Parts: sequence; structure tokens; C-alpha cells
Amino acid sequence: MAELDRAARRTEIKTEDGFAVWREWGSGPALVMLHGGAGSWSHFFRQIEAFSGDYRVIVPDLPGFGDSAACNPKADPHRMARILAAGIEQLAGSQPLNLVGFSYGGIIGGYLARMIASRISGFVIVGGVGFEARRNVVDLASWRHLSDIASRRAMHRKNLLAIMIADSTRIDETAILIQQSNAERSRHDTRPTARLKPLTEMLDASKVPLAAIWGEHDQLAAPHFEERRVWLAGRDKKAPFKLVANAGHWVQYEAADAFNAALTDCLRSFAERGGETGIYQGEEHGR
Repeated sequence: MAELDRAARRTEIKTEDGFAVWREWGSGPALVMLHGGAGSWSHFFRQIEAFSGDYRVIVPDLPGFGDSAACNPKADPHRMARILAAGIEQLAGSQPLNLVGFSYGGIIGGYLARMIASRISGFVIVGGVGFEARRNVVDLASWRHLSDIASRRAMHRKNLLAIMIADSTRIDETAILIQQSNAERSRHDTRPTARLKPLTEMLDASKVPLAAIWGEHDQLAAPHFEERRVWLAGRDKKAPFKLVANAGHWVQYEAADAFNAALTDCLRSFAERGGETGIYQGEEHGR
């Protein structure tokens, strides 16, 4: 983790709405990745090296998480998206980009897609939430009252199994480190925004090309994947829909090789649909 962090090009970008910390690796077409709730850039720990050989991988800490500033008490998603849009404009200029949003990052990606639709070649939703499909209720263990380090780690491991990783044997020390660090630095509750189910409205307005990836044992989604497939096709009939075997909600960590192959296929599909430039020739909304 420390080596990957040191290798990053780190930028703090301030706006009137607040600031976000961005990390970049590699060069090439821009691939912007948005982490999930109670997360940070480290949610994509196992994607950065895999994709930075072919892409300029750009990963912010969303406002209110990781090293970025708090957004506001209600974690206004419009404000978060404005902060991120300003960062993308500074870092990527007019360059087309592919967008990946994990869990709550998919919701914020939807707001962002509406703001800068003409810039986005394609949007991959990973473990998507915040739209009209049945979602399972997952109860998490409380760790905030625990002062003992070992007890806290045990609770974070329990929560990983409850909501993030399906196979307990895949919960290694790095996964626990990421979960603990991210959860204990989180300043915002993402659940109120997710309950509003805003993703449909955002994507219907933006019309960007879509793809989606879930782990087949996603604790929030399984077994209701047909509802998700129908929802995705309703937004984009050509959108790839991929289920990764033997993986839970944090599919990109638990089954990294299979996920990376699925993501590569999704990115390739965007390029094929967009021709040589890879960019969707649609109307830009929300400016």
C-alpha cells in the first residue's frame, strides 16, 4: 500500500465547494475510478498496477473520505460531483475519459456523468446501488466504542465478510488494513443518498454508454440480478452486463484477475462503439 501510494502523482485540487486529493499512475487514455462509501482510492488497490500500463489511472478520494476535505453535513452529491468535475477538468483537460464507479461511487459517477456527459466515453458501474432494484439489508458490527486494537480489527474483519467479501479465506491482512483505515477516516453517511435512488434519473439525462459488473455473491444484490440486467438494458441496450463468479460486493479486490478481465472487456466495448476516438457523440447535459 505504501509503495503504491509513494508511486502516485498526488494533487490536491481546491474549489469553492471544497477540495479533493487525487492520485494518478501511468499514462495514456484517462481512466477515472470512484471508490465506494466509507472508502478511498485503496478500494482499487488491485486495479492500479494492472491498468496503469495502458491507461492514465486517476483516482480521487471522494469528498468526506480518505485524505479529501469533508463535503458538508448532508454529503450533498451535487456538491461532491462539482468538486470532482473541477478536478477532472484540471487534470485531464479536454481529453475523453472512461469512468468507473464502485457502489456509492457509482451514484456520484451518475451525477458526474450528467455534468460532463460529452467527455465520457463510457461508464462502468461496479456493484451498483441507488436505483430501482431490490437491495438486501446488511447489518454491520459497531467498532467505534472499542479502544482495543485487536478487537477493532476483529470487527472490521466481521464487516468485510458481512458486506464486502464473500469468501472468508480471501480476507487477508491487506483487506483488513484497507477496511479499517477507510472506515475510521470516513466522515459521511452515504445511505441517505442511496435511498433516494438517483442513478436512474442521472443516467437517463446523460445518455453515456454503460456497462456493469457485479460479484455473483454480492451481499447487497444477490440473487436479484435479473432486475439489474433489465434496468441496465433500459438505460443502454448495448451495455455489457457481467457477473464475476465466487465474489462479493468488493468484487475488484476479492476476484481481481476475473474483474480486471471483465473491466477490460467493458472498456474495449466503449472503444468499439465510439470508433477511433472512443468518445460517445451525445449531447452534454447539466452545464
